[in-house]
Amino acid sequence: MTTDDTNEKVMEVFNRYRDLVSLPVVEGKQPIGLINRNIFLSQMSKQFRMELYGRKSCIAFMDKEPLIVDAALDIEALTFKTVEYGEKALSDGFIITRDGAFAGTGNGLQLMRVVADMQASRNRQIMHSIEYASVIQQSTLRSSLDALARACPEAHLVWEPRDIVGGDFYQFSTDTDGWFATVADCTGHGVPGAFMTLIASTSLNQAIEQNGSRDPASLLGHVNRSIKQMLGQVDGQDATPGSDDGMDAACFWFEPVNGRLTFAGARLSMFLLRPDADTVEMLEGQRKGVGYVDSEIDFAWLNQQVDLPSGTLVFVSTDGLIDQIGGPRGIALGKRRVRESLLEHRQKSPSEVNMALLESLRVWQGEHHRRDDLTFFCFRT
Repeated sequence: MTTDDTNEKVMEVFNRYRDLVSLPVVEGKQPIGLINRNIFLSQMSKQFRMELYGRKSCIAFMDKEPLIVDAALDIEALTFKTVEYGEKALSDGFIITRDGAFAGTGNGLQLMRVVADMQASRNRQIMHSIEYASVIQQSTLRSSLDALARACPEAHLVWEPRDIVGGDFYQFSTDTDGWFATVADCTGHGVPGAFMTLIASTSLNQAIEQNGSRDPASLLGHVNRSIKQMLGQVDGQDATPGSDDGMDAACFWFEPVNGRLTFAGARLSMFLLRPDADTVEMLEGQRKGVGYVDSEIDFAWLNQQVDLPSGTLVFVSTDGLIDQIGGPRGIALGKRRVRESLLEHRQKSPSEVNMALLESLRVWQGEHHRRDDLTFFCFRT
């Protein structure tokens, strides 16, 4: 519409184009207002309004302060601007200019559709990337599963990231007289956690290549130094803003011939159930995480060595199992319930023990959301 157009003309246009939400008004090439369909029809339907205003200029019922944006404005900036302008811009729409001259109009519904399509496209791209990251993460863990199958075919592992990728990882390697195992929980979930697993597992691999795998405590020390130096978390000074990352881990070396097991833990423990025992024995990990800002760069973890008779059930887990909230009071599952489950299913195979624990966790969790990644490992000597 122009300033010369009458309200009768506006009525005619709105009647002809039923889907038209609003009409822009220009003076020359300059936009000066916007006529909202619903407001206009509501006003003109009142008694004597058509007779009084029908032949007058359409500026009588126009909004004199509509949202006006330049055609060069990107969609994201336009969305923020529309939201800031308020509900009127979403319901009435907005005027688009090019070099200050009228170029067209847009409406809130169109904008929301475009934004929704863009967001859906971004989400698809992100999900494709995360799914591919999951393929990469699982590929890096496959060699460990192969090593475990060679070392202890009856052993069983549960690894369930809370998201598609996660911050838990495991590592197994074999030697002539024994085998090495790690179950670890890195900082974070999802993609950030997965990045930390790559850093930690790479450091652990390097430590094993340089020092062998018979001294779990020294391996934790090596990974601690490596993570702190890589992330700038040295001497309590956080050189990388916001960085305080690391891992909790249970590491052990086992010699099947003599049943000797050497364990070192960083905030994770080991459960042992000997064949004739009435209770589950605990090897507690030390209360110091690996790589964090408050972990001294020269901190020395300690090895705990035990001789295990044939038939001993060995179980290690990250805190995703033990700390899961659930039950009638919404509290953590806890170590006691894990010990009770191990005792109840002590005669079963390691895979059956793990499956029983998974079912117990499912029942315990109930309607509560999964708090963390889940990794636990069971074998019999």
